[in-house]
Amino acid sequence: MSKTTKYLSFLMVVFWCVGSAIYLGNRPTGLAGSHPITIKPGTSAQDIGKQLESRGIIRSQHIFSWAVRLFKQSKSLKAGEYELNGLQSTISTISLLQQAPIVIKRATIPEGLTILETGKILEAQNIVNAKIFVQLATDPVFTKSHGIPSSTLEGYLFPETYHFSPTDDEKQVINRMVNQFNKVFTDSLEKLLKHVNLTRHELVTLASIVELEAKKKNELSTIAGVFLRRLSLNRRLESCATVEFALGQHKKQLTHQDLQIESPYNTYRNLGLPPGPIGNPGKSALWASLNPETTDFLYFVSKGDGSHVFSRTNREHERAKRKIRLSRQ
Repeated sequence: MSKTTKYLSFLMVVFWCVGSAIYLGNRPTGLAGSHPITIKPGTSAQDIGKQLESRGIIRSQHIFSWAVRLFKQSKSLKAGEYELNGLQSTISTISLLQQAPIVIKRATIPEGLTILETGKILEAQNIVNAKIFVQLATDPVFTKSHGIPSSTLEGYLFPETYHFSPTDDEKQVINRMVNQFNKVFTDSLEKLLKHVNLTRHELVTLASIVELEAKKKNELSTIAGVFLRRLSLNRRLESCATVEFALGQHKKQLTHQDLQIESPYNTYRNLGLPPGPIGNPGKSALWASLNPETTDFLYFVSKGDGSHVFSRTNREHERAKRKIRLSRQ
């Protein structure tokens, strides 16, 4: 075999390998659904490729970057927010990124909000009609379809930053939020329930109280430990947050009359956990409630700056409250 023949054979092998790599790298990944992708101004084709590959939209960032350079499209990729999937080829994805990005609605739902408060935020962003949102989220039939052992979805509308399509209706928005809860509360967390001797619904209920009582993340597990210890001793939780939920409003300071309100959610009057969550807890509160601090504290009182003074006895607790009152005068 001549040197020329060997060289041509080598080139053919190289071209075949390169062509195969391009073909395989250009194929769709098969990722279904709608996935929000944000392309910031000035982002390089290489970094866009990395993001798309990490999200499962394309198979290879290298094929993406190569194709962009080959077709001289780097300046044609438009910054913005997109909803993409892996059902088209890399070349087709590049084409989509050359079009004007779709208008999607971004909403951040903070931890601890109730269904009503969540609906108001989403309505302010022109994403839902708050009345329809609340009606649906408190519909027992709809709740049951999600496998939630409650008459409402309180506690299961996961607080997160979401990107919604203009065509998403109230049902689709709620489904996204409940699905996000299920993604966070995986089987690995479910297995931890036996350590705190609670069902999942009871755990979410506890976490919702912890979320609202703990203003600082470093106190989440301590407060969870206090409440679990009170439960183990068959003592009332005496959570102000549950009283506020029963009242339907947040108050700077609860009165003696407020603490006497007739409601199954008033943990100053009733033993055990309330019937269900009093808001939608985030991942940190859920984790802290599953991994509470082992403590002999039974009481805590707010300093007014978000932190608390923890006490072991009622005498210590009353002393701490007097000290805080004096400091505020």
